[in-house]
Amino acid sequence: MDQRLGSYFRVSMSSSAMNESRLHEKSVEELRKLLSDKDAYESYLHSIEEVKQLDTVSVVPFFLAGSLLIWEFWQLRNDLRKSNVNLARHNLGKESEMAELRNQCMIIRTTELATAQEKFSDAQRREKEILARSSPASILNKLQEAANAADDESESLHHKLLSGELEFPEFLQKYRQQRVLYHRRTLLRLAALAG
Repeated sequence: MDQRLGSYFRVSMSSSAMNESRLHEKSVEELRKLLSDKDAYESYLHSIEEVKQLDTVSVVPFFLAGSLLIWEFWQLRNDLRKSNVNLARHNLGKESEMAELRNQCMIIRTTELATAQEKFSDAQRREKEILARSSPASILNKLQEAANAADDESESLHHKLLSGELEFPEFLQKYRQQRVLYHRRTLLRLAALAG
């Protein structure tokens, strides 16, 4: 009996390769049927030569075999087969969940990503505008424009005084403020240019 059992365990590489090639020849539908249909799986499993030999061993009552080893091996084989079938069914059950997750990722990519990219582009544009307004050249130009505005206002006050629209005390106060403002802005600009 030990010799017979040893021959069952010696599976040649060619028969393993042959069984694997039989699986590769099956279509996806046939493979799914093997995983989902217990009878189809049983039929395929028992069509393999090595399993046929093991089946003949398993029908021999274990008390006639003289050892519990054969019975234990047969139980282990059945448990392993059931475990593999359950795992395969579980994996196939996750197929729809995976497809749903892929769809969700696609939706996120097309909607949320586009919105985020648009917001990012707007933020970059605003940043460039702010940086352009606060660049040294821009600030110097604004100082020059403000100094020119104060100078123009003081000239306007001078013309109003000469035309009689303003009294001298009011003119003096406003004119002095505009001239101080003009010189302060001009000096700031010249200091920035020199520094």
